[in-house]
Parts: sequence; C-alpha cells; structure tokens
Amino acid sequence: MWTDMCLALRIAREAAKTAELAFGVGGRDVRYKADGSEVTPADVAVEELVRRRLAEAVPDDGVHGEELPERRGTSGRRWLVDPISGTADFVRGRPTYSVDLALEGALAVSVLPSLGITMAAGRGIGCRVLRGGHEEVARVSTRDSPDRARICLHGRDKPVLPRGLVVDNSLSVLRLITGAVDVVVAAGADLDEFDLACLPVLVEEAGGRVTVVGDDVVLASNSSLHDAFLDLLVARPGVEPGTPGS
Repeated sequence: MWTDMCLALRIAREAAKTAELAFGVGGRDVRYKADGSEVTPADVAVEELVRRRLAEAVPDDGVHGEELPERRGTSGRRWLVDPISGTADFVRGRPTYSVDLALEGALAVSVLPSLGITMAAGRGIGCRVLRGGHEEVARVSTRDSPDRARICLHGRDKPVLPRGLVVDNSLSVLRLITGAVDVVVAAGADLDEFDLACLPVLVEEAGGRVTVVGDDVVLASNSSLHDAFLDLLVARPGVEPGTPGS
C-alpha cells in the first residue's frame, strides 16, 4: 500500500503542477461535453500526463479517466483519474479545484495545487492532510447532535433539512475530514464514478461514512450523525440507500 501511495502522490503532484500552470487562463478554449459540463485543454493535458506516468510505473494496471478512453489492464487493478475536479471553479479562477487520483477502492490522493494542500488516504493506513512541509492525521468530528450539525450542501436539488445549520460549502471534503464541518450532502449534482473515486476512501479512513442515496444524492458525514441524516434523506419517496459507486 505504501508503495502505491508514494507513486500516487508523486504522479498527482506532478500533474497538479501542470494544472496550476494553466490556472488563470483556464477560461480560454472551454468546450462543453454532451452532459453540459465544461472541459479545457488543461483537463486533457493533466490526464495525459497521469496516464503516461502510470503506464511507465504500473503498465499492467488499468486506467479510467474522465476525458480519455479507458485503458484496460491485466492486473485486476484500476486507477481512476479526475484530472481537474471542479473544472467550473478552475475556469472561473477559483482556487478550490483539485487533481484527483485513486487506485479503485484502495487509496485516494486529491491535490489542491493553488492552495498548497494534499489529501491522501489508503485502506488501513488512515487519512492525512499535507500543507507545505506539515502533515496532520485527518479525523472527522465527534459531534453527535443533529440539531447542532454543520452541513455543506451541493448540487441543484439541495434538500431542505429540518435539523442542523447549513454553512458555506467551499472545500467541504477537506473541512469534513478535518472536523470543521460534520455533514456533506450532494443532491442533483450528476455525480459520476470520478467524483466518487476519492471520497469514500478519504472520508472513511478519517473515521466517517459515505452513502449513496438514490440515483443522485450522496451523504458523507461523521459516523455519529450518519444514520440520523440518512433517515432524513431516505424519507423522500422512492429513495433507497446504497454504496458509493453502486
């Protein structure tokens, strides 16, 4: 696991430098995919770099990225690449975009190059946040009162929750795994496997839980509050809880 983690950190950080060089001019040459989402030349350049480095280091592994066709491997392992997660932020000059790389189900690295922050987690080895030369163990909060829960909401169909306090949703994953917020809900955000590639490993290795609720809702929270907020979300007709990526 540690060998894979070192590889993922090295590749993601190199790719993040490519993204950061393009940041500030990211709004140029934007095109729109069939689903209406934005893509820039930087998205493609970052993914191409990640694919090259993975092909050099682990040629038998599969690679599935958001912008380019999947490369099937023979090892039974697959890497997921979201070259610029938060392209809308990238295009608009907001520094909250990230470069995400995950070994499916095993480890996750998310680099926020313009903020100098890296989130990294692996199954059985915990979750860490690296800021410059400082490294801290990431742990979710221990808050257990739904009425006092700090909640970040994302997506076009944000639910009305009768409990908790809705707060600013910027950097919500980072804030969740470091205990600054307690609950994150994405609803109607058209989340795909790339959006979910890093989230479960980061949150669960920090002591939290992640559940997919229906087709378009994801709940991530500390463990103490998860069931209470899951009950609130599944109260909607036709919604059943599942697992990330199902």
